[in-house]
Amino acid sequence: MTAKGAPDTAAPEQPAAPPHEVGHEAAARVLRDVGRASRSVRHAVTRQPVTAVVLVLVLLASITAASLRFAQGRQVPDALVPFRGFAVTTGVLALVLTLTGVVVLVGASERLMGSRRTVSAFLATSVIGAAAAAVVGLVDPDGRRGAALLSGAEGLDPWTAILGTVMTASAFAGPLWRRRIRVNALAVVLTLFLYAGHTADLSAVVATAAGWGLGEVFRRTPKRTGWTRSSHRETRVLLGTVVLVSAVGPVIALVSRARVGLLAPLAAVVGTGPADQPSACRADGVAGECLHRLLTYRATDPWSLLLAIAPLLVLVVGAVGLFRGSRFAVWLVVVVDTVTGIAAAVTYTHVPGRVEQLRGSEDHVVVVLSIAASIAVPLLTGLVLLLLRRSFTVAVARSRVVTFSVTVLVAAAVLAAVVFVVADASPVRVHGPLGLVVAVLGPLSPVVHHRDLPIRDPGLRTVLGLVGPLLWAVVAVAAIRPAGVTPGAADSDVSAADRERARALLVAGGGDTFGWMATWPGNAHWFSADGRAGVAYRRTGAVAVALGPFGWPDARGPALTEFARYCDDNGWTAVFHGIDTTSAAALTRLGWRTLPVAEDAAFDPRAWTTSGSRKQDVRTAVNKARRSGSTATWSSWQDLPVATTRQIEAISEEWVADRELPEMGFTLGSLDEMRDPAVRTLVAQDAEGTVLGVTSWLPSHRAGRVVGWTLDVMRRRSDAPNGVMEFLVASAAEVMRDEGVERLGLSAAPLARTPGGATTGDGVETLLELVGGVLEPVYGFRSLLRFKRKFGPGLEPLVLAYPDPVALPAIGVAVVRAYLPDLSLRQALALVRGRG
Repeated sequence: MTAKGAPDTAAPEQPAAPPHEVGHEAAARVLRDVGRASRSVRHAVTRQPVTAVVLVLVLLASITAASLRFAQGRQVPDALVPFRGFAVTTGVLALVLTLTGVVVLVGASERLMGSRRTVSAFLATSVIGAAAAAVVGLVDPDGRRGAALLSGAEGLDPWTAILGTVMTASAFAGPLWRRRIRVNALAVVLTLFLYAGHTADLSAVVATAAGWGLGEVFRRTPKRTGWTRSSHRETRVLLGTVVLVSAVGPVIALVSRARVGLLAPLAAVVGTGPADQPSACRADGVAGECLHRLLTYRATDPWSLLLAIAPLLVLVVGAVGLFRGSRFAVWLVVVVDTVTGIAAAVTYTHVPGRVEQLRGSEDHVVVVLSIAASIAVPLLTGLVLLLLRRSFTVAVARSRVVTFSVTVLVAAAVLAAVVFVVADASPVRVHGPLGLVVAVLGPLSPVVHHRDLPIRDPGLRTVLGLVGPLLWAVVAVAAIRPAGVTPGAADSDVSAADRERARALLVAGGGDTFGWMATWPGNAHWFSADGRAGVAYRRTGAVAVALGPFGWPDARGPALTEFARYCDDNGWTAVFHGIDTTSAAALTRLGWRTLPVAEDAAFDPRAWTTSGSRKQDVRTAVNKARRSGSTATWSSWQDLPVATTRQIEAISEEWVADRELPEMGFTLGSLDEMRDPAVRTLVAQDAEGTVLGVTSWLPSHRAGRVVGWTLDVMRRRSDAPNGVMEFLVASAAEVMRDEGVERLGLSAAPLARTPGGATTGDGVETLLELVGGVLEPVYGFRSLLRFKRKFGPGLEPLVLAYPDPVALPAIGVAVVRAYLPDLSLRQALALVRGRG
């Protein structure tokens, strides 16, 4: 296309370059690429020399070991014994995974704690792991007690030192990644050790434990002792990881050659079904041989392994559901673990040839301990999930639970009927019909019930081998939706629909300053008969603590009295928390009482400026941040880079870990609420991209248009410079001023208000005053109110409206429970004693 008015003439053709010039240009381009790559390699080696040396040693040692084994048919010579710990001898895939582990894990460790600490941790943990392997060689029961000390190093591999190094480096990470690194590393090494039991697995466990201790020695900064609290999200991640790893453990044991792990008997429980049980476990089996065969059972073909892992698929579905916070997933895993524990108990306490009659080289105490652990571990896992079930707040609709139950029961009935029909047609009669029913459980059916089954009949043998895995496959598939594995499926049908309806009303008609909190999970919703207004509430016992009504302005006032009538019809006491005095006036005319609980701080950002003596601190913070190169990014969570969101998660987890109480909710958001696409985040970063602090902002609408933003989450790095929050709020005001937003709300600190205000002397006010004072050292609500005054906002009192003074004790408890649903009696008493 030519420019307008220019003559339409073709550009003259350029003469083709001679072939030798083209070749020279291509060669020069290759040389430039090689030079650029070499500079990148030199830069990486300079920054992480230990990682580079370990990478080269692993590669050379592995190639040397493979060459000697294939060319000369022997292992690494004695002269090269110290390098055995660097050699990967189990295949090309293992070598690639190990090299990746060196680059990622050792590289990250070196970045965290420096080169000198990294090389010290690598050498120390490898030596300690080698010592553990050497001890095993010295006390080996198979005639190798005279082995030399270094021969135990044959049980080593590079992962021993890699895991020890990364565990050492975890001490230098933040609370979030420190906990994740330690839990994941321990879960992996303990699973390998408990289910497989190789010498290398023991070395990895010892090296990992040594790395934990070494990290605490290396890290000289003050360390917090005792239990460190996790956020609900982090609790879900950690428990989901543990359950996921526990589902992989039996598979490892079934294919392992060693099968000396402490939990190896548990693998036999899920690995042997009615059709493939060891021959010695039948009625005509030799006493003592049944237990021996179970303890040494291995899946010898892919089909047997596929059938054995069917129950473990249910655990995988449950683990993913735990990641999503599903309460249904908690009960699903608890049931599967309980069934597994009971199956192990019945199998190993009633099996033909009891433990007392065990013959062979197995140590009696070790076998008893191994069987006890195989019974206790799944039961304890279920118990831990039950104790921490409050962290899994996502409920599921009853219709989904009913659908799941009906599907599983129908499948079990159909499969049982098939088994009975085939058994009836079998030429060998079945003397114990109960065994046929239990056989439907397949791999988890106790072996004691299989003795009378005529598994020599090919038809019945095939059916018995298929029904159990099919049933567990049905359970796994049916649990996908109620456990929340698919996106959006982890939510109750009713609550999801109500939240979407509330969201639509808020966008179309609007609400008060905190209206968007009505869309948060955990709230129940009531809607007026005409559908033009609604109320979000949380019920504790017979008290419903509600936020202010939302919807069309003319419908909000009547919604107050209609909701109160709805609660009265259900035998509840309605309480409106944090509503303004204008809304409360409609209730006081009906005889309700009010008491102030907070003060809402807000200003018009269209007139924002940092001038004036009252904003001196804000002005100083903004100027300091800009001089240092700090920036503030206004964005939704989904549009932030992954590296930024990971830093925000770490900062938030550190904030939660520093509190002695669980996370608060109700009108206080967290990272879960920050992920809402309608919410905006404002992130402060320094010149290197390190996140210094973050805030989140909830929208306020009028006629479908955003007219205001309200501050919700505030988090900052522990080592961030002073003034980061002032810089963020001032930057938000500038963004809103440029967008023409009418209102910037600094939100209200719950249970905090200006000292010296009028009091009513009611018991509930005394209780909330006590709670506010107790929580002040933990959450700093009153100091937060002082912080907001720096921006010169207008203050509007917010009140608690309640109908009946007789219900004041229950109302006070319900309000506290709304904010702290996980507060235990022990924590409450400890806080009150601390205040006293």
